[in-house]
Amino acid sequence: MPKKIITIAGSDSISGGGIQADLATFSEYGTFGYTAITSIVTIIEDGFHIYETDIKILKEQLDTIFAQKDIAAIKLGLLPNKEIIELVGTYLAKHQDLFIVCDPVLVFKETKDVSTVDLAQELVEHIFPYSDILTPNLAEAMVLADMKAIETLDDMHLAATKILAKGAKSVVIKGGARLNGSIAYDYYYDGKNAETFMNQKLEVNTNNGSGCTFASAITANLANGALMLDAIKDAKDFVYQGIKLGVPINDEIGNVWQGARRNN
Repeated sequence: MPKKIITIAGSDSISGGGIQADLATFSEYGTFGYTAITSIVTIIEDGFHIYETDIKILKEQLDTIFAQKDIAAIKLGLLPNKEIIELVGTYLAKHQDLFIVCDPVLVFKETKDVSTVDLAQELVEHIFPYSDILTPNLAEAMVLADMKAIETLDDMHLAATKILAKGAKSVVIKGGARLNGSIAYDYYYDGKNAETFMNQKLEVNTNNGSGCTFASAITANLANGALMLDAIKDAKDFVYQGIKLGVPINDEIGNVWQGARRNN
């Protein structure tokens, strides 16, 4: 039987990230996903929109999936408001025996006009205490660590230290394309162990959904019994292949393809 994973996240209509990326990733790892949709995200001519799920409907989704047996792990994505964060936190508190991976979605690749950075403290209070690992991108790490810039590996270590001080058990900061140079760095720290993961940067724009896919791949690996550092290393390769063989959407953006490694 496949391991069963819960994803609590937003819906991405063009399927690069969100629930759609989570389920596609879980399937590639031979796992099965249950879902609770926190919001619906659309990208149309007049902009980027987040339509938040009614709290009563979200609670019914959570009651449905947490009533299932043999759950192995939980992956968290976009939690778009305070009420939703607090609600999700109450379910996590009851399931601390599961692997919990939090992708703290605060900044979006698709727009600079929409963010949820004002919710960072809510995540710290209601989500951090239960999460085994956080997977912020560089911009999100700056928010969580209260830093104005992260430009070097030393900066990434400092940011990770500051994030751990707020109650996180471990963190992997995704450097991605935001750091200067030809190498994409990710930095892991758990207060004792530190690890730097490196890949050559890809000169492509098919990276929409890379963060969601990375967190989902870590979750699936943990559910399947991998150790944390092995889970991260494999997830980084999974995303690298997904970007390299990604799906163009238009002239400006393309999606990670979760099926890339299997078809490469």
